[in-house]
Amino acid sequence: MSSEVRELVIEYIQAVGERRFDRLEELVHPEVEFGGTTAVELQGSPAVVEGLRKLGPIILRKDIKQLTVEGTNAAVLYEFVTDTEVGPVLTAEFLRVEEDKIRAITLLFDWRRWPEDMQELGRRTTQPEA
Repeated sequence: MSSEVRELVIEYIQAVGERRFDRLEELVHPEVEFGGTTAVELQGSPAVVEGLRKLGPIILRKDIKQLTVEGTNAAVLYEFVTDTEVGPVLTAEFLRVEEDKIRAITLLFDWRRWPEDMQELGRRTTQPEA
């Protein structure tokens, strides 16, 4: 089971980092729960996928630094690499897998410069398209 959990977590992290949001819908449980050091808590795959999709304009990739799996639980440490002046943001996610899908996500990240990323994201998503 550990190897399947490991592969699922890697695929999930890569899908977000590569902005393959349609793939995320296949990886997360319909009743996924998302929380942690974020300003919001989300319930259900549509809300979680949409929340991650909103970060798309600043995502370059996610560079995994460490991944630990114990049974159906995983902890992954990675750099959330943005194309903003902030650059990489050290991030950890604790994930629980049920029915071969990610059922729970607890996100912890270095929030000190995150407001700058959010300000840049807001600027990019509110500008009229040329």
